[in-house]
Amino acid sequence: MSNIKPTGASATSPVDPLGDAAPAAPAAPTASATPAAATATAAPSEAVITALREGRVTPDEAVKQLTAIAVQRAGVPATMRPQIESRMRDLLGSDPTLGGLLRRMGASLPEE
Repeated sequence: MSNIKPTGASATSPVDPLGDAAPAAPAAPTASATPAAATATAAPSEAVITALREGRVTPDEAVKQLTAIAVQRAGVPATMRPQIESRMRDLLGSDPTLGGLLRRMGASLPEE
């Protein structure tokens, strides 16, 4: 028995003893007929980004909406949301990397 393994086009991959199949390639996104249709079926964060790109919301309003969406998706109880959103604004305003991203999108740094 040889320990030499074939290489190149004639090489075969070893059999997976657990029977796990290779993951399927992700499906290509489908384009919708209209931007309004895309916004209606998109995730809330994607809808905010689309509205920002189309000029329907300001960069500051988009940041505010995205922060609220993030807190809501995290499952934060309603009574704690204002505190968490305030801490997130503090982080956005104090972190140089996040602040740079806000400035690049035209938003102002949150002030508390």
